[in-house]
This record gives sequence, structure tokens and C-alpha cells, in this order.
Amino acid sequence: MAPPDPTLSDETREAVARAIHERYRENQADRKPADDPAMAEWEELPEHLRESNRQQAADIFEKLRAIGCTVHEVGDGDVNALRFSDGEIERMAEMEHDRWTVERLADGWTPGARDVHAKTSPYLVSWEELPEEVREWDREAVRPIPELLAAVGLEIRRRE
Repeated sequence: MAPPDPTLSDETREAVARAIHERYRENQADRKPADDPAMAEWEELPEHLRESNRQQAADIFEKLRAIGCTVHEVGDGDVNALRFSDGEIERMAEMEHDRWTVERLADGWTPGARDVHAKTSPYLVSWEELPEEVREWDREAVRPIPELLAAVGLEIRRRE
């Protein structure tokens, strides 16, 4: 059996980050205009937004540890697709919002009307203050974690 929680190589992190971004674009297609900078294809995406996806990918193992899971390399073998409980999704979604908020603040973002160029967002608030619609965006970000990792030969398992 492979050791738990392998390190994401730069190549794997990049692949997961791209997949995260594509999933985001799918989820936001009816919510954001096509010319929104965050909706650009990966190659045209502003670097700070690409880096945000990379940081989200790198933080996946931390979220999984918080809900009592480990990650294992399975290579080309069959990957067992774990399903998260509603409580696990909620915990990881809150963690994702907290990670995103810290990332944005560290990058110079400030509260205000959403403007990617001006680096302002109305969502730089606590989880409890977020509108339910925005909380759902964070849930959408964590639900596909098993699929994203399976695509790069990684399997999630619950600690025994």
C-alpha cells in the first residue's frame, strides 16, 4: 500500500489547478459574463488568478486531513470514488472560503464591489456573513475533489 498524503508534484498541482479552473468556469457560466477576467481560459487567465487555482489545489490535502481522510497514489489502477457527507462538504467549503480570504488579503485585495482589476470583492467577510449563494460557490469548489484527484491517479480514503 502506498504511503498516505503524497506530495503534489508541480506538474500534478498544475493539472489539478487547471481542472479546478475549468470546473469553476462551468459552474459560473450562467452567473458571470463571458468577458469577466475570471472566466478566461487558462492560457488567458491573469497570473494572480492562475496562482489562486494552484494554491487551492495545494490546499486540498489539508482539507481532507481536517475531515479524517488520507490521499494515496494508485497510478493507473481503479480509483475508489469517495463521496463526502453534507457535513464534510460544509467543513471543507468553509475552509476554502477562509483560505481564499487570506490569499486575497495577502495579495492586496480590499472589500468593495467585485472588480478583479481593482482587486476588490464584497466577499472578504467571514463564512457566517456570506450570502448563501456565495457559500454554494465554495461547496461547488470542494464537491469534485475526489474526481479531480482521481484524474491524476490519487485516491481519497477515510482514516480507519
